[in-house]
Amino acid sequence: MNDRKIGFIGFGEAAFHICSGLKSEGVEQIRAFDVMANDAVLGVKIKERASSIAVTLDNSLRELLEHSQVIFCATSAKYALGIAQEAAEFIGNRHIYVDLNAASPKVKREIASVIQQAGGLFVDGAVMEAVPPLRHKVPILLSGEGAVAFQAFMQPAGMNLTVVNDQAGSASSMKMIRSIFMKGFTALLLETLLASHQAGVEKEIVASISKTLASGPVEQLMNLLLTRTAIHAERRVSEMKDVVETLQEMHLDYTMSQATQTKLQSLVELNLNGYFEHKAPDHYRRVLEAIAALQK
Repeated sequence: MNDRKIGFIGFGEAAFHICSGLKSEGVEQIRAFDVMANDAVLGVKIKERASSIAVTLDNSLRELLEHSQVIFCATSAKYALGIAQEAAEFIGNRHIYVDLNAASPKVKREIASVIQQAGGLFVDGAVMEAVPPLRHKVPILLSGEGAVAFQAFMQPAGMNLTVVNDQAGSASSMKMIRSIFMKGFTALLLETLLASHQAGVEKEIVASISKTLASGPVEQLMNLLLTRTAIHAERRVSEMKDVVETLQEMHLDYTMSQATQTKLQSLVELNLNGYFEHKAPDHYRRVLEAIAALQK
């Protein structure tokens, strides 16, 4: 592992834990550059983290890239493109540039263009779980023309890497789409549990939800919920209207409930019930196909 020269742009929590894991695998040559390293407050933490796992802190992007083969950018989505443009001045054909930021597929494609024009290989990396507990073994989806080369370079170090394809943006698309559910589900839970807590029925609501979620495989639950919603959307719009009014009376936020009402109303307006002749389809995919056909 000693021949792998790795650099991190940004040395926050995610970078620190990935580096810690790589160090445990015997990867010795790891460097990092963080613009906040000399900050009076944040710089102290950055330097402590680097020192604790023997990561060398460089003073510039140029210095980092001169000593690295693989460069991970783990900063923030809003800065990702600008950082790539700055780094491109020092990138050559020996570099693999891996952007781990939760940026949109469009931004990842723009970064890919910048890196490729500089002569480097680009990898769109989508981190699919929380980094700290898994460290370098956190599942990461890869796409872009450098994905296969990066996987071959880093997999011996114990990283959990899956190549999607060679198109920059594909891995990030998967992360963004999954986030619709993961972040949306979290927001739904928060709205539900706040209401149940205030109403004094939290224990009962948690038990009821747990029973439903544990009733069978996820796809079976998807089939049940989506196929029945397709033909009962109008009734459920009315129910969600009452839910919104209930939350208003409780002086609680009803953002997610109102959004659910709006989404269900869109199904009513498509007349999915009539499309399926008042009978639930046999699979949730029929619902998706029907919506696509009716929206044309």
